[in-house]
Amino acid sequence: MNALTASLTPHELGISEPSSARLAPSHGADDNAYLSGNFAPMTSETTAFDLKVRGRIPDELQGRLLRIGPSPIGPVDRGLYHWFTGTGLVHGLRLRGGRAEWYRSRFTVSADAAVALGKPPIPGPGAGQTSVNTNVTMIGGRIVAIVEAGELPIELDYNLESIARSDFGGTLEGGFTAHPKRDPLTGEVVAMTYVPGRPTLRYVAVDAAGRAETRADIPAPHMPMVHDVGFTRNFVVVLDLPVTLQPERVPGHTFPYFWNDRQTPRVGLIPRNGDLAGLTWFEAPSCYVFHIVNAYEAAGGEVIVDVIRHPRTHDHDKRGPNEGTPVLARWTLDLASGRLTERLLDDHGGEFPRIDDRRGGQDYRYAYAAHWWGDKVSSGPLYKHDVRSGRTETHDFGPGFSSLEPVFVPRGGATGEDDGYVMAYVYDAKRNASDVVILSAQDFAGEPLAVIELPVRVPFGFHGDWVPDRL
Repeated sequence: MNALTASLTPHELGISEPSSARLAPSHGADDNAYLSGNFAPMTSETTAFDLKVRGRIPDELQGRLLRIGPSPIGPVDRGLYHWFTGTGLVHGLRLRGGRAEWYRSRFTVSADAAVALGKPPIPGPGAGQTSVNTNVTMIGGRIVAIVEAGELPIELDYNLESIARSDFGGTLEGGFTAHPKRDPLTGEVVAMTYVPGRPTLRYVAVDAAGRAETRADIPAPHMPMVHDVGFTRNFVVVLDLPVTLQPERVPGHTFPYFWNDRQTPRVGLIPRNGDLAGLTWFEAPSCYVFHIVNAYEAAGGEVIVDVIRHPRTHDHDKRGPNEGTPVLARWTLDLASGRLTERLLDDHGGEFPRIDDRRGGQDYRYAYAAHWWGDKVSSGPLYKHDVRSGRTETHDFGPGFSSLEPVFVPRGGATGEDDGYVMAYVYDAKRNASDVVILSAQDFAGEPLAVIELPVRVPFGFHGDWVPDRL
């Protein structure tokens, strides 16, 4: 599987070259939704130049729209395959000067992927056997692909090639996580990490220079799965919900975390300095939360935590999050009474929420999400939630179009929270390929500003980021 690689665009090389891509045959199974349709793997890497654009790309958008998801290489056990375990495939679209200069996809080179791809292993600490497939973002000035459950990040170069495993210059104790959050006021990255078999959750902070510090080991003998983290000015939010390590439940399963009725759901607040004596637990509703939308401290002293709440997951469906519709809910944590109260904010069925990252850990108004109807394993439109008024706007791409995680990018000089752009990879079933769509966040339901046609599908995956060329 040789990649069609290029370190510079044809324009930068001073030559003319057509776009090139290889459409990979999809392999799937009717008995596993996560190997069918746009979940089906792509089995090769792609590079394409000078992409077709409908509309106009704003000139100020200069950088790369990155994302990642699973795309297993080679044969899989269709009965046991879990969506969260496939080989990582990174996607990137480079914009500059109102043009879509290139699209690239590259596999993350974990040890097992290196063998399957016939590539040499990458250097760096750790054995790195497990696929890195869940998020791609910038930490300490470097682009890293990350996954939860203790694997080290993989550093990527500008063209998305895997360079090396990273332990943040030897400062990271143990592994990392798939879903860290950056505090825009301090530049600090907050993470909650766990390792299968280790009876603690580690609260880790990474400074702006990319140096990691373990601030607390939180006892968790039941070994829960914790995908996300939240933070406020003074606290870090700890999710401890009833999906726990149970390899004995389905021997040989590729993903050994399952619903656990015996585990009481709870959410904790730990001081930002990691003082375990200040950790406060609140009993939570019976549910599972992959994603915290945002958290902040209210004027009355309560802590507000907005979440996407699944009624249950990893119980009857052991291949992915497909056990009821996820809803947007607000949890109010009252430190004085020790009680958590819940209010439903929206029930459309959405996932992969994003905000204007400049509002992280602070009071905010808008959240963006992709439709996700868990019972049907389906995607579709995008939503813009006004969490103050309760109003939800919908951008419907039309029949046969399915959105992935939206990313908000503020306009240059913007002061308003929704003064900017919403960008998303969108699958077009008729073309059996994907587009990148750019919307005006303030005209969310209106016509796209630009639609960039990619030559291949971008399979349904997880997370990514906009990384401007100039930070």
